[in-house]
Amino acid sequence: MPLFSTKDLFFALVKGLFALWQMWLILGVMALIKLVYILWEKNRLSKSGISEIDQMDGLSFEKYLEVLFEKLGYKVERTQYAGDYGADLITSKDGVKTVIQAKRYKSKVGIKAIQEAVAAKGKYGCSEAMAVTNSYYTKAAIELAKANKVELWNRDHLVKALLSIKKGSPVTEYHNEVAATCVQQDETAIDECVCIICGKSITEKVKQYCMSNQHRFGGKVYCYEHQRNR
Repeated sequence: MPLFSTKDLFFALVKGLFALWQMWLILGVMALIKLVYILWEKNRLSKSGISEIDQMDGLSFEKYLEVLFEKLGYKVERTQYAGDYGADLITSKDGVKTVIQAKRYKSKVGIKAIQEAVAAKGKYGCSEAMAVTNSYYTKAAIELAKANKVELWNRDHLVKALLSIKKGSPVTEYHNEVAATCVQQDETAIDECVCIICGKSITEKVKQYCMSNQHRFGGKVYCYEHQRNR
């Protein structure tokens, strides 16, 4: 006589399938929650200005740059946070693969960031290397970057890029000279002037005040609030 009847086996099978269905439902809900959180975080980061970036930690800055470069038309891969061999992001566009070293600093970025970018370039099989910071670079870092063909984005480049995606007109070319603070608004050549720190629009009068006080503002444009901090 069998230990289990056909009826018992049937109900055991149904119970097992039901248990699996519950498990897959829970996993599906968890995956959906994770996806919603990722989309929410990317949307939040995309709205960040330079003031918010200055308050980010290293990981948040990497996530911000991931969103930024995606909006600039790049395919982006973020490396693991620890043991990344000097690469924080890997971008691809038009067949060009670039390794990016992200540095969220309060002081100037030194040569170590350049060395890490050069090392990561070979490690990840990239043809280009780049370093991005919310600050600026030391003279030695700039010279080392030129010698090793590492593209540098400093604070000015970063502000210009974040303003471009907010205006819906991606910037396709960047150079290592200081970025302009007045971004052309449209084909009628109307210039909208913005604060180099927060991206806030300012009046022509405020712009002229900054331009007439080169010794204080260095040829850059600041809103009234950030003028007081200079």
